[in-house]
Amino acid sequence: MTEKEFFDLLLTRYSEEISEDLPAEGLGYYLEYFLDHYPPEKLELKITKKVAARILHEFMIYVLKWEDLEWGDAAKLKDIYDCRVCSNAIAQVYERGIIGEAEPLVFGLNITLGREEGIHIIEGFLSKIKEIDI
Repeated sequence: MTEKEFFDLLLTRYSEEISEDLPAEGLGYYLEYFLDHYPPEKLELKITKKVAARILHEFMIYVLKWEDLEWGDAAKLKDIYDCRVCSNAIAQVYERGIIGEAEPLVFGLNITLGREEGIHIIEGFLSKIKEIDI
């Protein structure tokens, strides 16, 4: 699954299952980057766990208006600071049980996600949204 496919699937599935109303503005830097300025050379890049975490975290903050959680178990991940820009996003999806470890205490930031894995993550994310909004 490519980064663009993951992003497009997230927006499509959210619109189908949760709400057709996505804010016209204020999606956050990372989401607007995907919508407006996605460089052609990145269209075919396979999505990694850290990029999926960043996309989902921006969605949580700017679309869903969720507050960040305190880091609990995420702080124990050995590789959480391997990408300082991604660390909070990784912690947030990890703490919420949206994306788990690759192995004990290792998130696996640069592991690429296959199509089925990407779909599974998005479906799990949508389930979390439904749980919270009930």
